[in-house]
Amino acid sequence: QLLEARVSILGSQKIAAMGIMDFRVHEFYELKGETRCGICCCSCTWFVLFILFVCSFQQVDRLNAGLLRNGLTGEVNLESSYDPGRYLVGFWNEFLQFPTTLNTIEFADEAVEAGVQKLGKLRSRDKDGKQIWLDVSVQYKIKKEQLPDIYRDMTKLYEDVYISELRGALQRITNDFTIDEAWRDYASVQIRMHNICKEVLAPRYADCWGLQLWGIRLQAEYENQLVRTQVRKQAEQTAVARQVQTEYRQKTEVLLAEYVANVTVIEQKGQADRQRIERDAVSTARSALVTAQGDVYKLVRDLVMINATDSQAEQVMTGSQLAQYQRILMLKGKASSNFEFMH
Repeated sequence: QLLEARVSILGSQKIAAMGIMDFRVHEFYELKGETRCGICCCSCTWFVLFILFVCSFQQVDRLNAGLLRNGLTGEVNLESSYDPGRYLVGFWNEFLQFPTTLNTIEFADEAVEAGVQKLGKLRSRDKDGKQIWLDVSVQYKIKKEQLPDIYRDMTKLYEDVYISELRGALQRITNDFTIDEAWRDYASVQIRMHNICKEVLAPRYADCWGLQLWGIRLQAEYENQLVRTQVRKQAEQTAVARQVQTEYRQKTEVLLAEYVANVTVIEQKGQADRQRIERDAVSTARSALVTAQGDVYKLVRDLVMINATDSQAEQVMTGSQLAQYQRILMLKGKASSNFEFMH
């Protein structure tokens, strides 16, 4: 009994000093066989439970949405979908993940990007029955909130369903127009194909984000004939455009000649007006000068008198006297002057 108590105390002290992950059975060689077996089973049970707890966390990757599936029965929970993140759902469950970004369906023979199925050209016939091959790219995006409906109707094969229905719908829409319309009115043809893409994907819980018609092929004889026809039409349009350009150039030259003539007339009229204004100004100045001189002459005659003497009264100056008076005033206002004496 003392030995068993010692062994129990020793085992308890070692377990307390060591973590559960540091436990080593061989270190307790003093324990009896039954005790060692019990401790080992307990440790294994806790380790298994820890592993199962860690495995109970499942993740929905970024840019994806998920549906929860029971890994044992295969049953999928269609009540709700999960956004990106980590969830505690149990180790027996797993997520079915669906990309929520833009996805591409490409009908073409060229090399496609990673994750895109290589489907080959879209083969069809136009309104006239000519066989055509189209290069078409479609971008779609599934509706995340309707993910349970997508899985219920199409499981994980929804893209194959989209491809099948788009192929049929696009082949039918090409029967409604002749292939030369794609040359003459490319934008309208692409809009019609984009609209039919929206109509096909909407009931299948997806949005048709874009459609590009980037390649058209015909049988060799039809394609060569179409090329010749289009080249001829383009040459005709070029000739018409050149004719219109020539007409506008001629009209422009006529207008330019009229403007030049008008400028010449305006310049000549301006010069005539300038000369007339200058002559009028000179005439007005001279008239004003004569008027002013007359006024001065009259003022001097009325104010300046010859002084009275004993024999006669004040007298008004005569014309010769006024002229002499003015000359004297002019000389008085000059600082210097030249005189000429006659002998």
